[in-house]
Amino acid sequence: MIRPFNRRLALTAIAASSWFVQSAMASDALQNRPITIIYPYAAGSASDLLTRQVAEILSHALGNAVIVEAKPGAGGSTALEYVARAPADGHTLVLSASGTMAVNPHIYKLRYSPVDDLVPITVLTEIPFIAITNVDFPAKNLKEFITLAKKQPGQITFANAGLGTQSHLTQMMFLKAAGIDANIVAYRGGTPMVTDLMGGHVDAAFDNAAAQMANVRANKVRALFVTSPTRLESMPQVPTAEEAGLPGFTASGWFGLAAPKGTPQAIIQRMNQAIAEAFKKPEMRRKLIDAGWVPVANSPAEAAARARADLARLGVIVHQLGIKPN
Repeated sequence: MIRPFNRRLALTAIAASSWFVQSAMASDALQNRPITIIYPYAAGSASDLLTRQVAEILSHALGNAVIVEAKPGAGGSTALEYVARAPADGHTLVLSASGTMAVNPHIYKLRYSPVDDLVPITVLTEIPFIAITNVDFPAKNLKEFITLAKKQPGQITFANAGLGTQSHLTQMMFLKAAGIDANIVAYRGGTPMVTDLMGGHVDAAFDNAAAQMANVRANKVRALFVTSPTRLESMPQVPTAEEAGLPGFTASGWFGLAAPKGTPQAIIQRMNQAIAEAFKKPEMRRKLIDAGWVPVANSPAEAAARARADLARLGVIVHQLGIKPN
């Protein structure tokens, strides 16, 4: 008896065949050499832990050892330039971000183009931001912070994790929206920044929410607001900017993974698929959400489109805020 043609089964078989071919091509190209993910900031922050989670996912899926190596400097540009000039063989990747891909080109005089010299693998997570203060700082909420800043223009020391990071840009957007001025202090990473904040060397700071979640929960810093449209599941006690008294103020960045231009598409697609499959698992999604992240894991094409759109959009904001290139 001849069975009728089953289109769904045929498509499933084609997809499975394509996956195995792609996986085999990626394995052949990667061989058994270690893969290094370059981390653009000081080690020890929440995004460092995110990078190490991604390293574990790729190592499990590909069978290669995956190493995370920190190369901080110039708001992350040092790391991205290093990877942009690395061999395009899939063995050197970088934790990309909206700050390094779409803000830095407008702030730093780069010797490379992030969107042209790097190939996005995926956007890993959305990044809501958070404004925090030292626990002994006299302003206990956003309204009090704004009132104090207007009484003492330029005197509040307000830190960020690096010039050119999107937390820096969002910090400047906040000051403009609130109509206040502050003494901006740029650090080389979130870890030294929050250490000084808790030590009373600076009054306040702006960072990605995931990086400061543990400190907020432990009452080591005081949270004023988050920049997401709604409260975060990981910190439901922290109000949004609108709830805290700054109507309409929202902002979000992202972390992603990228490779040098020219990296074989089989490798890009296999890595993307490994991350997407891992992020679909309920336990992984819960782990990411509990850490303060909003999981994404989109396609390489979607990640590339977002980087280029943000490059244009954030360039306008940099110009409006009057931030000069360095």
